[in-house]
Amino acid sequence: MANNVAEDPRALLARMLLMRRFEEMVIRVAADHKYIGRNHLYIGHEAVGAPALMQLRAGDLSYSTHRNHGHMIARGVDPGRALAEIMGRVDGLCGGKGGTWHMTDPSKGFGSTSAMVGGSIGLSVGGGFALKHAGKGNVAVACFGDGVLDEGISYEALNIAALFQLPVLFLCENNSKTGERQTSMLAAREIVDVPNALRIETAVVDGSDADAVAATVGRALARIRDTGAPFFVEALLERWPGSFQMKPQFITGVTDVSMAWEEAKISGEHAAWLRADPILKHIGVLLARKALTREDVLALDSTANSTMAAARAFAEASPFPPHEAAVAGVFV
Repeated sequence: MANNVAEDPRALLARMLLMRRFEEMVIRVAADHKYIGRNHLYIGHEAVGAPALMQLRAGDLSYSTHRNHGHMIARGVDPGRALAEIMGRVDGLCGGKGGTWHMTDPSKGFGSTSAMVGGSIGLSVGGGFALKHAGKGNVAVACFGDGVLDEGISYEALNIAALFQLPVLFLCENNSKTGERQTSMLAAREIVDVPNALRIETAVVDGSDADAVAATVGRALARIRDTGAPFFVEALLERWPGSFQMKPQFITGVTDVSMAWEEAKISGEHAAWLRADPILKHIGVLLARKALTREDVLALDSTANSTMAAARAFAEASPFPPHEAAVAGVFV
């Protein structure tokens, strides 16, 4: 993938659509298979994950959270194996053992995924140490939410990264945006006040604007590769209403991409969120720019839906692991 994803609007939108259709398929699968527990979906974050992670190179490392599906699909993880992992099947990324919160794929740069709040930010510093000593110009990316800044490990991680000048991109997806900007337990007025106090360069970007995220993260990655020093990006987001459900549901309906050019279809209780939907917003930008046509958008969406239909068929056909697999690959 080109470092400047804005130069390839078709590929960027295709990835964002695949991320959305993946999460919508998770809702369907969880409804049809009652044993599948809670999933934290990435709906509404696509304009951050896709333009950020698509810019990474081979050898760069990514560390994700409980909301990891989008990060993995953004970086090119196979959706069939990811869905099989969520379903606990043997052909899943981790043989069905990691499940939704801990699935990972080292072949795509995901050495570990931690559902513990603060796990990714701590692990990224270890990855940054390794990459610094390898000396190949690679970057470790910590993806995390605003709540991580309430955890002590965040300050330790940021401080160590600053002290030792580690090549880490701290990517904060702040989906608690309000009129006062952030709603965490921080005494600091702004989240970026914390890394700024530790002399880490920062940037704040509209997380619903894919082009702005691509440009901001592109600058951050270039800066890190050039200097070896860490960088902190805060992406401001509106939380998808379905995130508040114990088990995700189609709170805002199945995404209809034609809403991007037929606003009359947008109505109801969640109309305000739909108008801020990063995918619909990005489609509108591309159409206005004449970078794509409506037919192009529908074709890309059809491909994403077909990919996910095939992914589900693959996952459903995969068996559950045998009983003896429970004791395979353990330390003791």
